[in-house]
Amino acid sequence: MNKADQDLRQRWLKDQKDPALNAEMKQLDAQHVKRLRQIVKRYGWPGKSLVGQKAATGAWTIVQHGGNAFLHEMLPMMEEAAKKGELSYGLVATSIDRVRTGDGKKQLYGTQFDTSDGKCEPLPIEDPEHLDQRREIAGLGPMAAYTEQLCTLYKQQQKPH
Repeated sequence: MNKADQDLRQRWLKDQKDPALNAEMKQLDAQHVKRLRQIVKRYGWPGKSLVGQKAATGAWTIVQHGGNAFLHEMLPMMEEAAKKGELSYGLVATSIDRVRTGDGKKQLYGTQFDTSDGKCEPLPIEDPEHLDQRREIAGLGPMAAYTEQLCTLYKQQQKPH
């Protein structure tokens, strides 16, 4: 599921306005949400001891692309998995920021950016004075380094190939 998700998103990054690609992505995301719900219902969160590190991270990715309601639904399970060492807390921090920004709140870890119209800047951040401390506790690097890395990657992906 993760490979299909990432392959499609790589195609989409090159042509984000293509209605056929947008429809394909919406359909694939819905299919993945349905399947991951089945997995979670049967086995619980697919952590690294159950499915391996790569697949556990893939499950997290599927949740990120499943919409805000699905993210809300899965976040408590992901937080519990992180407490047990089954999922990186850095990934959970990203999910927390996605939920908060999706709900119109400021993010805590600075993981969500506005990349519309050629911009690359973080969405509003709660208590920015202590941001790097929160990021360090979550296992994330300093905000300045993350911003530079993310914006460099984003600009590379936006160039026509």
